[in-house]
Amino acid sequence: MTHFLCISVRFLLGRYHGRTEGVRAPEWPPSPLRLFQALVAAAHRGRGESPLPDAEEMALRWLEGADGAARPAPLIVTSETHEATPYVIAVPNNDLDIWARPIALGREPKKQPAELRTMKTVRPTFLADGVGSEDTAVHFLWLLDADAHHADRTRAIDRLARRIVALGWGTDLVAACASVLTHEEARALAGVKWRPSDGRGPARLQRPVPVPGTLDALHRRHDRFLARIDRRGKLYDHVRPYVELDESEAPRRFASYWAEGAVPPRPFTAFALRPGDPESRRPWQAFRLERAAVVAAMLRHAACRAAEMDRDYWDGVPGGSNIYVAGHTRDDPALKRGATPPRFSYLPLPSIGHTHADGMIRRVLVAEPPEGDGRHAEWAATRLAGADLIDEDTGEVVATLERLDRRDHVLPLFIGPSRVWITATPVVLPGYDGLKTAKAEKLFSRACDQAGLPPGSVESFEFVGPPAHAGGAGRFFVPNYLRGWPLRWAAVWFKEEVKGPLALGAGRHCGLGVLATFDH
Repeated sequence: MTHFLCISVRFLLGRYHGRTEGVRAPEWPPSPLRLFQALVAAAHRGRGESPLPDAEEMALRWLEGADGAARPAPLIVTSETHEATPYVIAVPNNDLDIWARPIALGREPKKQPAELRTMKTVRPTFLADGVGSEDTAVHFLWLLDADAHHADRTRAIDRLARRIVALGWGTDLVAACASVLTHEEARALAGVKWRPSDGRGPARLQRPVPVPGTLDALHRRHDRFLARIDRRGKLYDHVRPYVELDESEAPRRFASYWAEGAVPPRPFTAFALRPGDPESRRPWQAFRLERAAVVAAMLRHAACRAAEMDRDYWDGVPGGSNIYVAGHTRDDPALKRGATPPRFSYLPLPSIGHTHADGMIRRVLVAEPPEGDGRHAEWAATRLAGADLIDEDTGEVVATLERLDRRDHVLPLFIGPSRVWITATPVVLPGYDGLKTAKAEKLFSRACDQAGLPPGSVESFEFVGPPAHAGGAGRFFVPNYLRGWPLRWAAVWFKEEVKGPLALGAGRHCGLGVLATFDH
């Protein structure tokens, strides 16, 4: 039976002031590293220089994964929240040494403590109904090994958790405890469930997680803090400034936390297709809708050529350009059948959204996987601008890529946000449906899962006829490995507004199954 170690933290005043690293935005949910630091501080409170008891030391090292096991980032369950209106206050700026130094030397200081202040913007996060509410708890859940005994470790962590007094700012008072929950008990926890992903998503969703070595680094940092004052014959000579923890002082890794049911956006870059002949007076190079997969293949070949010339960049990427750019997943024996490692999707965008729109392809888009950090999309934007699309049969240049202005009137129809989306190119179902609707619906649900849509994010879907822009399209070209699989047009309703680009089905990386917003 699956069990979880659950550390529950209840905010007594119903508010939280923590901010994210780097961008300094309001941090919600609180990071696992922040909780770990609070546990370490609680463990040493009142002990002076005495070492920690073995049970507590081992429990903290288990949380950071120092026992050799890769500790997955915890699931986090929180109450509903809302951000307060920011306000500004004056606070001490930690420069009292400016006042204390002349005092120590017997001189009158130029500034008094009341003058050593700085303006600070405060923007707390309010939990549920605030003070006294039963819904101000945050639960951190670590998956436990099925065959291990965790009673002693849980008791040690519970002792430490009960000594935590604040999480976030010093004014964010909390009461905490630890327990072991079954899978059913964990599922029954009320609130928003935040699931971790190792993909580097937007900075506002990245949370640091402790790793082996974090505890030792915190000890070294504390020792250095105690040694900030240098004595050299005077009362003191110098006080080193206190700075925040950084990567070198507290090793950590980052996990992106997504609310359950939320569809992670996909970083992308978009291009306009211009005529390959520089003498041409036509503003666009257009391709018929049924050749969407052909356009995607030419775009992929252009990206592969660029990656071949930039090997240093892709050498440090898992799978390299062979998988991420070319999509040659079958060439890697380490990948299990059906695995979908991170890779680019090449998505042609039909001209839609107007009464006289003809559905021809004049724009293309290169998208990272969901939860990407945008770094590879930016590489594509830089390396593919000005690149040529070459016809595989003739070897001729048929189009040139030009970065697409974000103010383009067609692009918003493919990036949303919207609750309702329809297929702009048909979805290739990941299996044979036998012309049976019930089986086709199961295959479409599987396509949603394979595309990385979180469980519960899709409210409903239905198969529909070809949209107006596909009225003149003939038989769609599909790659050899997809031939014979059914193609379907569909409409999808999400529970919440989601942002694109979105693509579903077995051909989602090669131009088929591209979705567009319904309200165009």
